[in-house]
Order: sequence, then C-alpha cells, then structure tokens
Amino acid sequence: MNPINRKAIFQGTAVFAGLYILHLVIVPILTRFMEGGWKSPALFGLSQLIGVLTCVAGGFVAGRIAQERGFFYGFNVGALGTVLSAAAAGLWSLVTGAKLPELWSLPVMIIVNGFIGAVAGIVATNFEQIKGGYWKD
Repeated sequence: MNPINRKAIFQGTAVFAGLYILHLVIVPILTRFMEGGWKSPALFGLSQLIGVLTCVAGGFVAGRIAQERGFFYGFNVGALGTVLSAAAAGLWSLVTGAKLPELWSLPVMIIVNGFIGAVAGIVATNFEQIKGGYWKD
C-alpha cells in the first residue's frame, strides 16, 4: 500500500475550510434578502446545500490530487474539515463570549460529512481512471 498523500488531505481540507468560511460570510448577508430572516426555510435549504457542496469540493480535490483511494482521502477531508470547523466555532465562542455551540451531534456530522466527501473522492478517482485509460475497450 502506498504511503498517505498528505498533500491531498491538506489541500482538500484547505478547500473545505475556505468554502466553509465563505459559507459563514454569505449566509448572514442572505438573511437580509430572505423573507423571514434566519427562520426562512429557503435560507435553511440554501445553507444546507452550501454545506454539502463544501464537503463535495474538499473530497473531490483530495481524490483528484491523490489519484487513488478516493474514499479514504475524501472521507478524511470531510471528517477533518468538520472537526476543524467545530473547533473553530468553539474557540470563537470562547474568545468573543458568544454562546458555546451545541456539539452533541458532532460525531454524527463527522461521519455524514466524511461520507459525502468520500463519495466525491471516489468520483474524482474514477474520472482519473477513465482519463488514464483503465476503462478503454
């Protein structure tokens, strides 16, 4: 088995973190334009979609860079990105005095986001296999 490609995990997690920060910036801005503000079902759905796309993009980047074991790399990026974002939210609340986020669902979110990233990693490695000639007739 090949050694772990740390570059793939690092860059995939960086994409996850960057999109997550963008998510944190966009959602409060969108509350001004959505009827109902924070309680808008459309805003909730859009926020969830952005969250899924964050996991997908990070997992895809990791799988594409690694070019092998897409499930492994995608899952690790989704799980690591989730842990880092929860740690950042906890740190933010301690520094600013804001309410500490409820992290009771963190283990479930690690698994869910890991699997979303894993599917994207599998897709990325399959594209590489098709491009590389594994699937030629």
